[in-house]
Order: sequence, then structure tokens, then C-alpha cells
Amino acid sequence: MAFANENPTERALSFARLPDSLDGWRVLAIGGGDPGRGYLTGIGADEYVALDQPTPDPELETGGFDLVICGSSLETDVHPLSLFAWMRRAIKPEGALVAGSRVLSDPTKSQYARYVPAAAMGGHSRWLPGRLAFRWMVEVSGFDVDGWLAGVGQKGESEEQAYLQARPADRAPVLDLDRQPLHR
Repeated sequence: MAFANENPTERALSFARLPDSLDGWRVLAIGGGDPGRGYLTGIGADEYVALDQPTPDPELETGGFDLVICGSSLETDVHPLSLFAWMRRAIKPEGALVAGSRVLSDPTKSQYARYVPAAAMGGHSRWLPGRLAFRWMVEVSGFDVDGWLAGVGQKGESEEQAYLQARPADRAPVLDLDRQPLHR
């Protein structure tokens, strides 16, 4: 499937293991506009909510979303674990998460994460985790990773874009979700 103005998050959705029909599904997209809106509503998604960043709206944190998409918010969020904890509260127990981040390309640094200061990025600070560190962030926030979405990201010299698909875990999240504020 092709998307009109394909961006990496839209491409990740094309590789995600989702049902052929999303009849009745509620979709929440965090950061980066509304990737895949036309495609997802075209195959039945009833509601599509796009936010630039998480909000403390209790209506959104009731576990009512079938699919949560997060493409670019993670890398610019000062507290990415709080972002994942918020998404965990927003998703249904049987829901799906498609999350992406720029990651360190060097496999020997997979377990590490760097914080790149704004001065080095032309005005925007961001996190740059290794693949394993990215996976761990998702898992400690209460998700089980189903796998990496191959064929999605762009590879650069020191970093690449990577996406994974996960689902809410049956176990209690390692993080105390009630103690993870959105804004500090």
C-alpha cells in the first residue's frame, strides 16, 4: 500500500500487522501531524485523534484507543518514559502501538541512549537511544514488543529511523504510571 506523501510513520503503518478492516477502531496519533489518517479511516477507523503532544485530558487516558501511533514525539520529548506511560494509559488492553524513533546506528551502542543538546541540533534537543534502549523504554512502560517493522527507516552514518510494534502487556508496568507526570 502506498501513501500520498509518504513519511516514515506512514510507511511503518504499511508494515504493521493490523487487521484488514479497522471497523470501529479509535486511533490516537502523537506528534508529527496525522500520519496515515486517510488510509486508516478508509479501512474503517471510526475516530482519528491527532495531538502534537500528550495532554492531561482524563478522557484520553481511559484506555479507549485501539491503535496508538507515535513517530516523532519520542525523540524531542524531554521525558520519553512519561510519554510511553501516558500512551499505555490511553490504549485498550488488546490495542496496538506503532512507535518510531531515531536510533544510534552503531550496534555496539544499542543499549545506550544519548541526549543531544539543542545547540548541536539547531535549536531542538532530542533523545537518541540505541535499538535495545528504545525497546527497553517501551517494555518498562507496560508493553510487549511484537517486533521491529523492517524496511521502514532511513539509515544515516551515526543514526537511523527505526519503528517497532507493541501491545499492552498483561503484567503490571515496571513504571509507576500514576507517578509519571506529563510535564515537569
